[in-house]
Amino acid sequence: MRFHDLRHSCASLLLANGVCLKEIQEWLGRSHYSTTANIYAHLEYHSKILQPRS
Repeated sequence: MRFHDLRHSCASLLLANGVCLKEIQEWLGRSHYSTTANIYAHLEYHSKILQPRS
């Protein structure tokens, strides 16, 4: 497993556990929010669908 794979897995798990994309972007050190959003937007969409409604 490459370092990049671990980084991507960590970011995916953070998103799945409710951490917002902006915080993940800052944690990853990405300079542009759009880069993070383009990579992880599909995961954010799926996590919203799977969340129980209150």
